[in-house]
Parts: sequence; structure tokens; C-alpha cells
Amino acid sequence: MPDELRLYLKERFGVLGPVSPGRFEAELAKRVGSPTKREPLLKAWRAYLSGGGKEAVRSFYREVLKVPKGEALVYGMHLPFLEFYAKEVPSRLEGRVLEVGAFTGALVGYLQRKRPELAFHALDGVVEAVEVGKGRVPEVAWHLGWAEEAELPPFDTVLLLSVFPEGFVDQELESRLEAPAFWKRFHFFARLPLFARLLKPGGLLVYGHGPFLGKSPEGVEEGLRHLGFYGVERVGEGEYFLVLARRPEALVAEEEAWPLEAEPLEEEAPLRVPVLAQVGDLAEVRALLEAGRYAEVLARLAEGVEGEAAFLRGRALFALSRYAEAEEALRRALSEEAEDLRAMVLVELGEYERARPRLEALAGRGGRYRIYLGRVYLSLGRYADALRQFVESGLPEAEGYVREALERITERMRRFAREGEWAEVSRRAEFVEDLSPGLLTREMLQLGLRAALIQGLFARAERYARRLADLDEAQGFLGLALVALRVRSPLEVRPQDDLKSVEPYLTEALARAEISQALLLLGMLREREGRYLEALRLLERAAERGEGEVAGLAYHHLAQVKRALRRPLKEVLGDHKRAHALRAYPAPYLFQLAQEALKGGEEVLARELLSRARDAGLSEVAEADLMGLLALLERLEGPWAAFNLLYQALGRTPRPPLELLALGYRLSRAFRESPEASEVRGQYLAALYGEGRAGEVEALLLEELRAHPQALEVLFDLAEHHEAQGNWRKAAEYWQKALEVALYREKDLELSREVLRNLLFLRPHDESLSLYLEELRAVARGLEALGESPEALPETKEELLQEGLPQFHGEHLLVVGGHTQLRSRLVPLLEARGLKVDWFDADTAGVGKEALRRIQNRLEKAHGLMIVSSYVGHDFSEPVRLEAERLGVPVHVIPGRARGTTGFLRALKAFAPELFKRALKGVQ
Repeated sequence: MPDELRLYLKERFGVLGPVSPGRFEAELAKRVGSPTKREPLLKAWRAYLSGGGKEAVRSFYREVLKVPKGEALVYGMHLPFLEFYAKEVPSRLEGRVLEVGAFTGALVGYLQRKRPELAFHALDGVVEAVEVGKGRVPEVAWHLGWAEEAELPPFDTVLLLSVFPEGFVDQELESRLEAPAFWKRFHFFARLPLFARLLKPGGLLVYGHGPFLGKSPEGVEEGLRHLGFYGVERVGEGEYFLVLARRPEALVAEEEAWPLEAEPLEEEAPLRVPVLAQVGDLAEVRALLEAGRYAEVLARLAEGVEGEAAFLRGRALFALSRYAEAEEALRRALSEEAEDLRAMVLVELGEYERARPRLEALAGRGGRYRIYLGRVYLSLGRYADALRQFVESGLPEAEGYVREALERITERMRRFAREGEWAEVSRRAEFVEDLSPGLLTREMLQLGLRAALIQGLFARAERYARRLADLDEAQGFLGLALVALRVRSPLEVRPQDDLKSVEPYLTEALARAEISQALLLLGMLREREGRYLEALRLLERAAERGEGEVAGLAYHHLAQVKRALRRPLKEVLGDHKRAHALRAYPAPYLFQLAQEALKGGEEVLARELLSRARDAGLSEVAEADLMGLLALLERLEGPWAAFNLLYQALGRTPRPPLELLALGYRLSRAFRESPEASEVRGQYLAALYGEGRAGEVEALLLEELRAHPQALEVLFDLAEHHEAQGNWRKAAEYWQKALEVALYREKDLELSREVLRNLLFLRPHDESLSLYLEELRAVARGLEALGESPEALPETKEELLQEGLPQFHGEHLLVVGGHTQLRSRLVPLLEARGLKVDWFDADTAGVGKEALRRIQNRLEKAHGLMIVSSYVGHDFSEPVRLEAERLGVPVHVIPGRARGTTGFLRALKAFAPELFKRALKGVQ
């Protein structure tokens, strides 16, 4: 109940906690920094405390409503009594209820929430309070006026709670009064009948004195009986009490109601006591102090006394909440006992750091010292230490402070929960539990349960869950289900987990509140049992109410249930999309959904799912089902998307299978001019050669040539193909066609020179080739005329054959790759130029490990290594390259095709400096 009331006051009226009346001025200074602005309220507050009547009450409440959150100050001073009223009053209300002096309606609004079947009315004499109350609590009927003057129809219940003493209080009044003094002080027999006018005969009067001085529960009870009230009873004790009574048909008159022993009625002369001139004998003062007659104590002890008299005066001032004066008096007492009390006074004055050292030393005595030390820790933000002090004090008056400390600890637990610091949440819940398990509030148990589950502390989670279940909380039954499954959340439930065993917990939880996690678990159970219609309803509510990954898992199972119920594919895949948005699927699963969508005719949905799979990373899919993925990509996103993925896969594969290369070649035809397409085409041709399928190579190249007669790369490949087959005439024809394309169509002088050099190797005695040489010279002269500087052409065919090739001096070159005809034509030429060559062509290298061993042995004496990459497999050339790098031998890889004899010579010309450097180092 107190937690519920505090939450209500915090949300609607901004009340954060109790405020001591002695701290009113300090709390006001926090809200209004300017002394000038708070002076009117302070003046009204002093008049209110001096018993200034209705005008003082009206002035105080009018001024307090002008202050930001001023009404929270008023309710903070009444908070412990409001909690007492909220606990005891609601069950006793009946019929039409009127609260007298409702201020802005905090209590009457709360009572209306607890007993909505009753009609509630609020009466207050301050116009501003009534206007604010109508906005704060519109569900209550409001009336303006003072109760003694208001003309209203009588009610079944009248509440006089913390209102009857207002206007008649005095800060020097004793905290307890005898019955005659109480009647006289508050004009009981004259005023109460005016309040009773508002009550029907037989109606219930509820009286509460509130936080004011001058309490007399016996006086209230006896006075009501004298007035004729019946059924008089008291609820509570000490500071917190209610007196309940029922109104008779007619009240006893004021003159008759006064008991005889209370005569005479006239005002007595004020009590005059002599001020002590000497303080040597203080026994009488001590007796007055023990009797609670603080005003007489102050009258007997002058303001400037010292020693023990100052201590006694300080005690009286402390009892009257005049803390600043009490601190001054105790300072003059100069005793250890006075310093102990002064530490408490400093706490009341807000001087927490000054009070802390002494209170920490006194805390071992227990009792009120621990309460005051707890208040110090509370103000310093050390809420756990404060709670420990309040609990260990063992005093009933610490209960309010215990609740405040628990609320502060709960606020911190809430903040840590928002930040994901579940270890901190768990640590605080464990601390409170170790202190006293009964201190754990519902919210603490809920936060502690979540923290324990997230951390996998199932034993602790079970304790909290059982406590919550005992409190009839749905979260407790859900927690018991999760603990029984040994999972931290429904996201960890495995297919083999026995959900049937926790069904009672789940149904109990859902009987109290529709928790998304409980709905999800019960829906999963119904899905496993084949009760799909029930599962459908449960999972739909779980997806609607859930958040994050819980909602994502609910959508996933909802899609599976809809699939089992044969719902439209679009609906099923739509739920899968929602599930992925909240709880990401792995790429292979998204790929399967895209395949299913395409098969079902939902191409747009398939394209979207494939896009999600691409975002998740297609590498896992490619490893599992590359061909299926490529087919899907080609269908939905076109050849380039499929080829791009395949190209990356080929780069990661040491020996790609022929079918993948064939697929890559087919996909690359739409963009054959790109470097990637050319590379894949070369790999495919090399693989076909490696398989001995030269006929397929020739057919493929001829088909390419028919489609693109001017394609130089195709002409080069055909020429080299026929060279490898020993068909010199055909090779020369294709080299000649390539020369014509390079010279007349591409206007590429350098390429034309290379192709002409190939022709000269094949047909050294063909005089018609001289005409091409003349053509090249003519083109060079034309370029010179245009201002360019082409490289000069040799005068004879023989010079052209050996153009640019350096003269070697016994350097040792190792060559891997190429075909036999290329080796047979070039080795004599290179050896004639002074280069020692060991050439392992594609045919001789096919003997496997023995050839590899021989090559690696030769590497130790070689000055360089050249690899014709298109004619040798990766599994063969890569070990050779790695061994060469280990030995420090320079390596040159001819990328793609060698482009005949001159292609190799051009590469050798670029590589020659490395050979020379290696030879000059003296490597043999």
C-alpha cells in the first residue's frame, strides 16, 4: 500500500519523499533561490505556526501554491500520516464521502481510486487550492468554503484528517495534551458541532490529528461521547491514530457537553512561572522535561544559560523542533551528552557532514543514533548504508525511512537495468535480501529476478520467482518456468526442452497478465503438440505485445504455424520478414526462404529476402550451395551479380572444378571485355587443356570468333592453340588475322610489331611479311608527322626478331609452363643470346611429384624463375613460386596467355634486370 501511494503522489503531485517540518525553510530554499521571492511564504509559514486562524491558513496555502512544486512540500510534511490514512481509511468508507480541507486533492483522489464505487466530495476554503484540485483530481466533486460555514447536504462519511487543529496550532504547544486542555485549546465543543452539520445521523466521522502538536486521542474520544456520538473507537496508537464515531440524531448542547470536572469555562489566567535566576537546583526542570512540558522548561531557563541548564534547554527546544536554537544551546552545554544530542540537531538542520563523524561513533549504541546516521547516509546517496542503519535501529519510527531508502535503491536498480548493468542490479537485490528478505519490494523482486536470469543464477532466480508467485505476480510464475527449463529467456529454449512440464506455471502467469514471454512459450508448446489454432492465437498476441528478439522469435514460430495451417505463402514469408527484422536469421536460412518465394511465384519477395541474405553475408551460403545460389542470383539480380560472386569464390579456390569455370565463362559473356571476364576465360581454357580436351577448346574459340570476328584475344588464343598442336599453317593464318586487326582496326603500332614478330618466327622466309614491315614503317612516319615519337623500327626482319632482347652472359633462367612448341622455338634463340635455360613445359611437368622435385632442385642454382601461368596448374606453380621466394630467387609470372613467342620475349625483356642483379651477387 505505501509503495502504491508513493507512486501515485510522485506521478501526480511530484512528491519525492517525506519532509520534516523543521526542514521546511531549507527545502524551500532549494526550490526558490532568491530570499526576496521566498520571503512572503516564510512570513505566511510563521503566521501559520503561531495559530493565526483561518486567514493564516488561507495565506499560507495560497503562497505555497505559487512556489514550484510547493504542494509537494505540504504533502511531504504530511506523508507518513497520509500513508497511515491510506492504509486504514479506505475499508471503512461508506456512501457519499466528504473530505474537509482537501487542499489539492491528493488523499481524496487516492481514496477514489481505491473505492471507485463510492461518491467522493472535497471541501476547501482556499480558492487557489480548489482550482488546482479540479485539474488534478477531476473525478471528485469540489466545493469551495470553510467547513464551519459551508451549506452542503449531509454526507454518509466525513473525513477530518489533519485539518481540525489548523489555525489553532502554536510551535510552542506541547506535543501531548490532557483532555480538558485539548478541548480548551482547540475550542472542541464549540467547533466540532459545526463540522458535524455535514454528517447524516448515523453517519461516520473519521478524525485524524495529523502532524500537529497538541495531540489527545483520549480527549477526542471523550469529547465525542460527551457530544452524543456513539460507536466511538480508536485505530492506531502513538503519533498515528484515528478516532471513528457515528453521529447521533441530535447533538448535546455545548454547555451540557462540558464535563463538570472541566469547569470553569471561562479563560484561566496564563500560567506564569518564574525564570530561574540560579541553575544550581535543576531537579524540578528535569521533572518538567520528562513530563513533556517543554514550554514551562523554556520559561524557567533563560536563553543564555550554560552547562547542564543549557543541555536541558536544548532538549526542550529539540522536542519542539526549534533546531537552530537547540544547536546554540547545546553548544554552550559543553558536555559529551549534549554533543551527542547536538549531532542529531545538526542532521535536522541539514548539516550532514558535520554530524556524520560523531554519529558514526555513536551508532554502536543503536536506537535513534542509527536512525540519524541513516538519514545522514541517505542525504549523501549512500542508500545501502542508510538502509542498514534504519533496519538495525529496531525502532518503529524508522519504518518511513526504511521505505524511503528502499525507494532510492529501487531507483538505482531501475537505472542500472536501463543501462544493462545487471550485475549491479543483482548486487543490490542480494544486499537487501541478506539484510532482511521481507524488505524486498515487488519491484525489487522483479528487477532481481530479471538480473538473476540474465546472469544464469538460477537458484537465486527461483527464490525471487517464488516470492513473486506468493504475491500473486505473473512474473513470478514465468520466472519459475524459466528456472525449471534452466534458460535465461525463451530465446534459449531448445527443441528437446520439455515445455509440457512448465505448462502449469505458464497458464498461471497468463491468468494474471498477458506477458509476451509466457505467451511465446505456451504458443511454442501448442505448436509442438500440433494444436495449431491455439498456437496461432497465442503467438499473434506474443508478437503484438513482445519487444525485440522475443517478438522476432514469436513471428518466426507464427510463420511456421501458418505454414502448417497452409496459409498463403505471402503471409508466411511476411512473418519471416518481420522475424528477421527483430531477430536476424542466418544467411543460409534467408537463402532458403528466397528460393521458396521464387518457387512460389513471389519474385519481389524473393528479391527482398535475397537482399537480406546478402546483407548477412553470402559466404556461408556459397560454401553450402554455391550452384543454387548462383542460379538464384542470375535469375533475380542478373548475370553480373552471379558472376561477381563466382569470381570471388574462384579466387578462394586453389583448383576450381571445371563446371564452375564453365559457369563463370558463360556468365562472363555479357561483359566479355572486362578484366575479370578475361581472367576467368583464361582459367577455363587452361583447365580444358589440363583435361586434354583440346577439341572443346578449339570449338569454344571458333564460336567466340564467329560472334566477334575482330576479337584480338580470341585470335591470339586460336593461334597459340594451333601452335601447341603443331599446326603451323593454321597458327600463321590466325596470327596474320590478328596482325591485320591490330594494324588496320586498332591502330596499335606496338601490338602490331609483336604479332609480326610471331609471324616471322613461324614463316621466316615469307617475303610477303616484308610488306607488313613497310606498312609499320609508314605508320611510324605518319605518327612522327603528327608530332608523336614512336619507337624506331628495325630495317630487316632478323633485327625485328631479336629487337630489344638483351645479350646475356651465362645467367641461369628456370621456366615453368607454356607448350612444347613454344619451348622448342625459344630455347635455341635464348641460348644463342647467352642465357642458360631450364624449361619445364606443360607436357613435361605433368609427371607430378618427381618433376616438382627436379624443378625445386634446379632453383638453388637459378638466377630467376618465369611462370607462364595459363599453361600450368595452380597446384604445380604455387609450390615452385613459394620455394623460389624462400631461396630469394626473383620470380616473374606472365599473367593470362603468353601471346605467343613475342609475348614471352617481352616479359623476359622486362625481367632481365632482375636476372642480372641476381647474377652479380655471385649466386651459382
